[in-house]
Amino acid sequence: MLRKVLPVQTEARLKAAKPIRLNGLPDFLVFHKEEVRTFRQALENPKLFRHILITGPEIESNLLRFGQYLEEIVKKQPVVAEPNPTLLSLAGFPFKDQYRPGRIAEANGGLLLLPIKAFVEDPDLYYFLKGVLLTGKIDFLSLPEDSDSAINRFHPSIDSVFRLILVGEETEVDSISEMDADFYGSFDFKIHMPYEISLDKSTLPIFSGLVKSWEKPGYPPLDQAALDSLLELALRWNDSQNRLSLHLSELRSFVREILALNNKGKKTVGRSQIEAAPSLIQKRTAIHKRKYVENIKEGLISVQLKGKKTGRINGLSVILLQSSLLDFGQVNQVSARVSLGSGNLINIEREVNLSGNLHDKGVFILQSYIKGMFSHIQSFGLDASILFEQNSSPIDGDSASCAELLALLSALSGLEIPCNIAVTGALSQYGDILPVGSVNTKIQAWYDVTRLAGSSQEKYRIYIPKDNVRDLNLPREIRELMKKGRFQILSCSHVEDLIPEIFGIPAGRISKSGKYPNGSLFKLIEERIDRKRDGEEN
Repeated sequence: MLRKVLPVQTEARLKAAKPIRLNGLPDFLVFHKEEVRTFRQALENPKLFRHILITGPEIESNLLRFGQYLEEIVKKQPVVAEPNPTLLSLAGFPFKDQYRPGRIAEANGGLLLLPIKAFVEDPDLYYFLKGVLLTGKIDFLSLPEDSDSAINRFHPSIDSVFRLILVGEETEVDSISEMDADFYGSFDFKIHMPYEISLDKSTLPIFSGLVKSWEKPGYPPLDQAALDSLLELALRWNDSQNRLSLHLSELRSFVREILALNNKGKKTVGRSQIEAAPSLIQKRTAIHKRKYVENIKEGLISVQLKGKKTGRINGLSVILLQSSLLDFGQVNQVSARVSLGSGNLINIEREVNLSGNLHDKGVFILQSYIKGMFSHIQSFGLDASILFEQNSSPIDGDSASCAELLALLSALSGLEIPCNIAVTGALSQYGDILPVGSVNTKIQAWYDVTRLAGSSQEKYRIYIPKDNVRDLNLPREIRELMKKGRFQILSCSHVEDLIPEIFGIPAGRISKSGKYPNGSLFKLIEERIDRKRDGEEN
């Protein structure tokens, strides 16, 4: 069933609360209070928990700050943090008559804090460290023979017993576990910190306190309206109305940019300054988006917004770059053609190595759905091809499979598709429309293109999966146009709900006799297949 999305459904309802003090926790740990509590318990029980593994967002990139935090907890033990370990920086430098201690020796009797990433990139480093943990000694003979020729590999081994704390991302743990099946079990205590959090009455004050902690003396403070606007933006970046990404460095950098932009003549920073900041920052950084917009304005990228076309529909994709401020959506014309053949479906992107595994999967699912709908026809007899027009970049993800199916149904039936619509949605083998990622960015892309290349008098529609409605968090200008009825968002749960809306006739349900009803889309396709097959036989 199609449902019209109301403007109120696309707005984040959370408001930033009155800020609270963060009690000395580093900003990348403020939302991990329970994990921090259990971590401190593990530190206080070295006989039970020797080595500790921590995964989570931004801890690895803040390793030195994490080390400083540990120094405040562990007063009488050395705490050594090394963000860029190498074999010799860990082992030290054994010369002929002397030894210059490395990080492992410095950590003797204390804590050694290291990033997992370094061991993923250098297996020799990992196995060296593992040997030290097993023996309690730095054995210089275990260093690779191609190590620095100035070192004495026959220097007597050095005793070092320490507690290892490894921090990083879960994907890095998976990589090392593939290399060494014993890796995960080598740690007596593990902490897996979440990558996002659902905000509520208890966490909203923490968010406000976190943002306020980024203010700097001599710069205008953020008022309450600014905090509200920042919260909306942070949730939008995470494609959510209430879930906050705990990759906080991007938000921190954004706040600093805002302070710098408003350093002169402002007593406080408010909502208007927050809402204006993204476009100001993008003017100097978003080169890829600027080029895309220029190409649309100059007609180098063709976007059809008027009339109707057969076998063509507006799909949506997202270009993921270094940050949410630089990510942007694109409108892609998805086209399909059919011809006499043996029933093959050709993914042109795959044929030229521009299709990723997930996109390939989406096309195979589409093919499975088509075959299921017409399995009663002994010889399908038609070949089909699918293409992202004017695309020269790799494509991955299955969120275009619904648009690809509609373009293919149009090509099979000969019915036209309106050009003032866009579609996003993944597809199941049974035609269910499944949720997609970056839905807000895709809607923004369709809105931007209709403003650039469309008419202010035309109505534009975008169809999204029903399960993505809860994720909608759109800027004010889109909500205002929705209220005027010029920009519409509709949700759907099955592709056959879309067929009457787009083609003007029902999809059709197969009868017990194995035929589709007259006047249905599938009956029309069935008849065209029969005619083409008969023509081929004659």
